[in-house]
Amino acid sequence: MIDKRPKVIARCTDAADVMAAVNYARENQLLLAIRGGGHNGPGLDSCDGGLVIDLSQMHSVPVDPVSRTVRVEPGCPAADLDHATHAFGLAVPLGIVGSTGVAGLTLGGGTGYLAR
Repeated sequence: MIDKRPKVIARCTDAADVMAAVNYARENQLLLAIRGGGHNGPGLDSCDGGLVIDLSQMHSVPVDPVSRTVRVEPGCPAADLDHATHAFGLAVPLGIVGSTGVAGLTLGGGTGYLAR
């Protein structure tokens, strides 16, 4: 559906990787695109001739059942978040498609069953 060809793809595993990729793009004057957890219909997670920062390997979901909070890395898909929180009787009101990235949903990219 999307036909874009980036010059470089940085598959980041932590914040240091992301910082290095951003600096590389800046130093080489490359167009920059971010791929989070996936499911980007318009293709905004890629670019022609630039650098794509792929965050899909950053999908940790630590849950604190005492404070009833969860932290989510930027490459996490909704299914991973649901799986991690469900074990503690928690739920997060966002999208309904498990392959959708949590970062995009957090930035206003969708609504879920619990949102209304």
